[in-house]
Amino acid sequence: MLKLADIETRYGEIVALKDVSLHVEEGEIVVLLGSNGAGKTTTLKTISGLIHPIKGTIQFMGKRIEGMDAEQIAKLGIIHVPEGRKIFPGLTVRENLQLGTSNRKASRREIQQGIDEVIAIFPDLERLLDQLGWSLSGGQQQMCAIGRGLMAKPKLLMLDEPSLGLAPVIVRNMFQTIRKINQQGTTVLLVEQNARQSLAISHRGYILETGRIVLQNQAVELLYDEQVKEAYLGSAKLAGEGKARR
Repeated sequence: MLKLADIETRYGEIVALKDVSLHVEEGEIVVLLGSNGAGKTTTLKTISGLIHPIKGTIQFMGKRIEGMDAEQIAKLGIIHVPEGRKIFPGLTVRENLQLGTSNRKASRREIQQGIDEVIAIFPDLERLLDQLGWSLSGGQQQMCAIGRGLMAKPKLLMLDEPSLGLAPVIVRNMFQTIRKINQQGTTVLLVEQNARQSLAISHRGYILETGRIVLQNQAVELLYDEQVKEAYLGSAKLAGEGKARR
């Protein structure tokens, strides 16, 4: 579905990504792990057209997209839910969700059907539909942001740090919801620092360090990899983790 080959992305003279190659197959959850500044967010921005690489190729559904702008890429079905939610605080939840259809022509009936489908995934949003974005908690804003992304009917949903700043119980629910979205047919590329829980729901994973991919494997293998455990999971044993996946 998605293939990056030898991508190099710069911010001025600073090399943010160097020779990054990865792929995402249809139906997968693939996670990008790494510390702050490793290049995870830059990878998503490069895919979604917010930044253009100076080298390498990006193919989506067999089509080269590295030269396209963000609007064109969104219309192809790659939807990017950014870090920090970025919902519109002065708009209601309903209005934020409706904006998710801006990449496609949708009738009122289709928009309402989309909202109903989002509520089926995030039932708490139903009572919040007419509340303004600024009044929502962090977890509610994240539900709204992901719901807005789903309104676009993505073929590939890219989520940047969806668990950031959320309470532990909400984090667990968020990862369960991401797995549910995937099981319903949406391919997911996930950027996370919560290595343990993201690997537990993913099919495969990549580790980024200073703009380079240093390790890749099946997610369950990364869960038990000694290097990954030491760097991202702590010293605690992970008995039972990752076995009840998908």
